[in-house]
Amino acid sequence: MEALPHEPRNFRELVESDLRRAGRLLIKVQDAIDWQFRLATPKGDLHMSVTMGGYMEQNAMLERIALLMHWKQVGAFSMAAESRLPTGVYAVGLSKQERHNCFAHFNPLPKPWTARNFDRIKWLPEKHIEPRIAALLPASPRTMSPAEVSSLQEWFGPEGRFPAVHIESGELVKL
Repeated sequence: MEALPHEPRNFRELVESDLRRAGRLLIKVQDAIDWQFRLATPKGDLHMSVTMGGYMEQNAMLERIALLMHWKQVGAFSMAAESRLPTGVYAVGLSKQERHNCFAHFNPLPKPWTARNFDRIKWLPEKHIEPRIAALLPASPRTMSPAEVSSLQEWFGPEGRFPAVHIESGELVKL
């Protein structure tokens, strides 16, 4: 899967770019990929790569990510991940004004995987955005307790399990 031929010019193109990046990552590792998050904060975009387990583990992790989004005052985010049924990669981008959802079917054969394993990107209606993903975007600010901040540091801080990276500088973020 090729990168966009130009820098993303709008939010929709940024979502497509993130889907394409996830497809290239799948080709590079030749194995399952973690969920890829881009968070737009007042201090710059953050990137996180998060391993998701089963449905219950996913819900717990999504609650942590939602809490992080509240704390960091995220105004928009994108998420790209692998899809099992149907097989492919998808990306969702949400802001208060825009909602985008795209998908590229992936054929697991032949191996090794290349860009030829992907079909063209399809844009899906908003109704295909999973409600638990849409619910991540903060609706309003909220106060964080010291215990919540400490927990988020353990998960997403520089020494955390899934450290957040400031996209522009490439540095790990001290939350």
